[in-house]
Amino acid sequence: MKNNSKKYIGKISLIFLLAALCTSIAKAQEEKERFFKKYKFVNQTEFGGLFGRIKYQVYYGGWYPYPVPFGPTYPSYPTQYKVSNKVNISAQTFNGVYIDKKTAAGLTIGVDGYGETVLMPIALGIRRSIVQKKEGGSSLMGGIDVGYSTAWLNVDDTGFKTNGGLLISPTIGYRLPMRNGSAWLINFGYRFQRADYIQERQGDIYWVESKEVRKHKRLVFRLGIEF
Repeated sequence: MKNNSKKYIGKISLIFLLAALCTSIAKAQEEKERFFKKYKFVNQTEFGGLFGRIKYQVYYGGWYPYPVPFGPTYPSYPTQYKVSNKVNISAQTFNGVYIDKKTAAGLTIGVDGYGETVLMPIALGIRRSIVQKKEGGSSLMGGIDVGYSTAWLNVDDTGFKTNGGLLISPTIGYRLPMRNGSAWLINFGYRFQRADYIQERQGDIYWVESKEVRKHKRLVFRLGIEF
């Protein structure tokens, strides 16, 4: 009898546990539906280009490792630079919620190419409707992303190491709604991206490490779609 009682108690406990679990899942689903009913989800995916004129190092300055016969000091060699125009590819996706009818906040993740360097920005973003003549019509939009770019997708040559850095990117553009509830996006803006480049090379008698800080400054043009 005792064993049967234990079995019944175990079955009843299991039933109550499953009932409590189902209730919790139902409540969580209900809360989720309430949240997204109050705060509408939005995704903006964009592709475009980065345009700028850059200054970069072509020779790293340093000291010659051997003493010269005319004095105790070593001769120095200045760092040399070149300037060129650059056009790079950029893509990003913004995922967030509308905290009011005009303003959305969320997370922006993207991929930016800077020559042979590939950086992956992760940033907090805000999108806001600035001017809209009629409800549901086209609008002038403003936005800004602030965050940090990683070098997770980048592959360095032997002896080189790339680190990402601060990202700031304000934009302004147009949102052109479609009949199905989505919208076309046209954005213009500015993009500031810091990156550190470290080179380790063998000198005549010792290892030499050179560090270059690049501040990529680009004009941005993107086309995209909002869901």
